[in-house]
Amino acid sequence: MTPTPASNAPARILVVDDTPEMVDWIRLMLQGAGHQVLTAYGGAEGLALAQRELPSLVLLDAMMPEVDGFEVCARLKADEATRAIPVIFISALDDSETETRGLALGAADFVTKPINLAVLLARVQTHLALYAQRRSLEGMFRDVIEFAPDAFILSDRDGRIVQANARAQELFGYSRAELLGLATEALLVPDVRGQHQERRAAVLGQARGSSFGSQTRCLRKDGSEFAGEVSVGTLQTNRGELLIAVVRDVTERQQQEEMLRASRQRLRDMAAQSEAMREYERKSIAREVHDELGQVLTALRMDLTFLDMRYGARQPELQAKFQDMRGLVDRAIQGVRNVATNLRPAALDMGLVPAIEWLCGEFRRNTGIACDFDAVGGSIDLPEDRAIGLFRIVQESLTNVTRYAQARQVQVSLHHQPDDDALRLQVQDDGRGFDTTQAARGKSFGLLGMQERAMALGGTLDVQSAPGQGTCIRATIPLHYASHWQEQA
Repeated sequence: MTPTPASNAPARILVVDDTPEMVDWIRLMLQGAGHQVLTAYGGAEGLALAQRELPSLVLLDAMMPEVDGFEVCARLKADEATRAIPVIFISALDDSETETRGLALGAADFVTKPINLAVLLARVQTHLALYAQRRSLEGMFRDVIEFAPDAFILSDRDGRIVQANARAQELFGYSRAELLGLATEALLVPDVRGQHQERRAAVLGQARGSSFGSQTRCLRKDGSEFAGEVSVGTLQTNRGELLIAVVRDVTERQQQEEMLRASRQRLRDMAAQSEAMREYERKSIAREVHDELGQVLTALRMDLTFLDMRYGARQPELQAKFQDMRGLVDRAIQGVRNVATNLRPAALDMGLVPAIEWLCGEFRRNTGIACDFDAVGGSIDLPEDRAIGLFRIVQESLTNVTRYAQARQVQVSLHHQPDDDALRLQVQDDGRGFDTTQAARGKSFGLLGMQERAMALGGTLDVQSAPGQGTCIRATIPLHYASHWQEQA
């Protein structure tokens, strides 16, 4: 490529014309304006001089014997080294067809003979300034690309590399000479090369400026692989449309993401194990409270009844006291039952569907809100931890309805298809709803807890709501799933 000239150096202008008098006149005029002038008296000589000296501008006679100016211009624009050099045609032909032909070949301007000195100098100065500015910007662009932290690879429409920066050489282990002409597919592992070819064709077939990004497996010269994030788009250049690929090594990032995912999964497994232990403790405490304390209170009530029957009739005051004491014991017994039920509903021992039916019934009785339950798929045999997890999600959902929704109707459904290895739970109300975005930014621990429960069971939980439009909670839980701590147990 043409080197960028120093800002204080005189511009070199090549004058090509088969009329010596015209060449001399233009040379004197340009030298008087402070420019360095190269001269040629024929098309072949001018083309060779331009390719050797790489001037900043070419003044080219259109009509010359053997090799005319149009042929010279076409060859200059076909050569990458001279393509960017501005060409101003000088011609005695003053017709639109000649001018159109010259401009179509890539000429920057067209001046007709006889030449107006002021006009020619003005156009020369304008195109020299534009050329210098463009070369400066191209130099800056090349520097940015060359020293960029990512690999930049330019390729033609066939996927052959025409330019690559220093990072591309470092990342793939090739020298610049080895990269030039290499097919871009050679930088990918064999089993993804077909996908890359399809994407390249798609980018070339789309509108200008289209691009795509993806993660893929890249291949170094030594045969080693790395995870690459690749963005591919088109770039209009003076040699036509090229493909530009930006490649970033994301191996370390993927490793960190995998470590983060594993860490999160371990936290969920620990939370699931902790929750399972809590449920076990609740079950044990509920059994102890119900069986031990409940039996003691029941026995105490029976003794009070016996004492009342034996001594109460003879002493009315004592009989009233026995009745008061039985009332206190009955309250204690009911309290024991409530505590045991809150710790672990007895309905859970009969299965998930009866437990949810009981929960919906208790919700209707305590709140007065209509609550319908629909189970599709019949009885579902689930491990206890999974049944409890789903039960707690329904329980938390109904608690939220009670506290916040101001709903009149709640619909709970549990669906399971025989050929589907998942349970689909839905709790929907017609309440006031809420902004899910604000809830996500806030401290909505109820929703977060339900989502964590679902993820701990290997499933997902989705919340859909909007102000004034009610709330719908959908959970999808696989029937068979073992967490990491369960596998090691």
